[in-house]
Amino acid sequence: MALAAVLLCGGKGSRMLDGGITTHKPLLEIGGRPATRFVVERLLGGNLEFAQILIVVPPGRESEYEDALKGLNCQIITQNHALGTGDAVYNSLEYLLAPVKQVYVSFGTQPLVRKETVEGVLDIHMRRGLDFTLATVVMDNPYAPLIRDSDGNVVGSVETHLENAIMPDYGETNIGAYWASKNALNQVLCGLYDSLYMVDENRYNTNSGELGYPNEMVRGCLAVGLGVEGVPIANEIEMIGIKTPETLEKIREILG
Repeated sequence: MALAAVLLCGGKGSRMLDGGITTHKPLLEIGGRPATRFVVERLLGGNLEFAQILIVVPPGRESEYEDALKGLNCQIITQNHALGTGDAVYNSLEYLLAPVKQVYVSFGTQPLVRKETVEGVLDIHMRRGLDFTLATVVMDNPYAPLIRDSDGNVVGSVETHLENAIMPDYGETNIGAYWASKNALNQVLCGLYDSLYMVDENRYNTNSGELGYPNEMVRGCLAVGLGVEGVPIANEIEMIGIKTPETLEKIREILG
């Protein structure tokens, strides 16, 4: 079974710029190398074999990522317009090799996601024949709560920032690491693009004008009867991404 990984490396990094850091966030050095290279090497150092690794970057950054990822056989893809994580993943679909059946999506700014988490979620994803599976952690003040019914079944997912959802005091949240079947991507994500993208305005028919990824995939898969699950095997540290100079320093401290 062929696997692919898609790492999203978008964002303008305004909070970093405010802190005086001009390097693109996913290229900031952690553990002695650019963060995205660290993420790729951690994936390659695990027990999974990836047929391809796609890196989605903003226009004008391609050569920087080619240099940073030299020798790792990654394919750089340009997201020409910053229209959200779902749009970035959608842009990568045409590059997936035909044999690929399962796709891992995460971020070049999240180097603390453990290979055990990536592999453990895939194991559940495959054994249960699921179509969209999120690595999760149960914690105080969850940023992107996964919603379950009284029987424990996933019935929704929201985001407390972009979607202005109310943050519960305690709950299960995704950490920014997802497995999706190619079937779900072709059926649900392509369907979201077709129904929401407004060509004339170059935006999506959403509140933000962007297409998100995890929450939209959760809702879209549930709507058409595809299997969705959250696997609470991660820890809170894995959620820490490079967002501000402070989180960058924290990640560097954790990695020693």
